[in-house]
This record gives sequence, C-alpha cells and structure tokens, in this order.
Amino acid sequence: MRDPVIQSQVLEAIRGLAAYGLGSGIGGHVSVRVPGQPLFYINAFEKTFEEMQLHDIALLDFDGKVVESQTRISPGLTFHHGIYKQRPDVNAIVHTHGFWITSQSAFGRPPRNLHNLCTYFDGRTCISPSDDFTAIGPALRDDDVAIIIPWHGAITVAGTLGDAAALHVTLDYACKLDVTLSAETPVMPSELAHEMSRILQKAQYLDLTWNLIRRKGVDFFNGTRVIPSPIA
Repeated sequence: MRDPVIQSQVLEAIRGLAAYGLGSGIGGHVSVRVPGQPLFYINAFEKTFEEMQLHDIALLDFDGKVVESQTRISPGLTFHHGIYKQRPDVNAIVHTHGFWITSQSAFGRPPRNLHNLCTYFDGRTCISPSDDFTAIGPALRDDDVAIIIPWHGAITVAGTLGDAAALHVTLDYACKLDVTLSAETPVMPSELAHEMSRILQKAQYLDLTWNLIRRKGVDFFNGTRVIPSPIA
C-alpha cells in the first residue's frame, strides 16, 4: 500500500519550506492525497520541518485514522481529510506557523494587494475562526487557495503539491509586505491586479517557485537536517 514516490515528494516539500524558515517550530503539516483512494500522506508531529526524515511521513485515511506510520501524528489535522472530502480539486495542503504568516493572522484578514504576487490571494483567501474543519469547512469557498486562521497561522491548498508549496512561500512574502508596510500604503488598483494575475499565470510563476523550493531544500540540507537560508 505504501507509495514511496508520494512519501518522498512530501519530504521534498517539507525540506524546501524549511529552507525558507517556515519549519523551525513544532506544528506544521504538509499532506498529499493518494490518487483515486481515500488516503493521504502527512508528516510527523514531534519533529520540525528542519528535522524531518522519510520515515516521518505517515499514511492516513479520510477518517483521520493511521494506516501506516512509524511516528506520532498531530492531533490537529482534521482539516486535511475534511478539505480533501469537501474539495475534490485539492490534492495537496500546506499549513505552517511561519513568522510573517502568523503575524498576518493576528490581523484576522487576508494580506493587502501590495505587490503583484499578492494577487494570487485576492478574493481567494478565507478567514476561519479555528483550525478545526467544522470551522474551516463553512468558510472555505470553491475557488479559495488560502485560509487565514486568526492568531494561529495559515493554510494553502492546491491541485498539486508544487502549487500548494509555492503558494505558501508566496503567501509568507505577501504577509511580510502587509505587516511591515504602513496602513496608509496604497493598494494595487483592481484592474492592474487582474492584469498582474494574468501575467504571473502566463509566466508559470508557481511552477518556477516550486522548482526553487526544491533546489533550496537540497542546497540547505546538510545530510542530517535543513539549515534555513539566512536570506530566503
């Protein structure tokens, strides 16, 4: 039943996110749906992204029950199988407590459109009062790619692991802009935001960012753990 390819892809994303400084503490999750089955792979709870190894990636079913694992699983992962059930288009989910993402979550709102990359989240970010799926489910719309959990962190969802990871790194950047720039900073006009979104899609920005994440995961892994880049 074990799928070593998916298991390795989850670890690859985790190490790349760790290189960006998004996995220094306990509590983040990366999961990937097993195609055609009510199953998903997800990482261990007791280790940081920086420490994760292949045996720390577990297989669970859509009831949240462990199918195959050598590790301890987070008690707060109900939203993973909940989202997979509600959104058949979602095949990968990333959740972290990255510094800028967590700072943004204290505002209880999506990041403002302060850069072309912020347009990925314009009108496609919901706010959920908690990380329990009973809260996320009603808040999550069909086209949303990000979920802000006030005073907690954020989640990104996508049809591929690459897109979910790239969106997460991009969300962290968008949140840094929002948190550090003043409230008087003008936001991008809606017509320009639409054009920027079109250009980014044409340029395949998410694909390129996913490749960068993967490279960073390799470059900053010292054979034992990931040492985050001082300049992500």
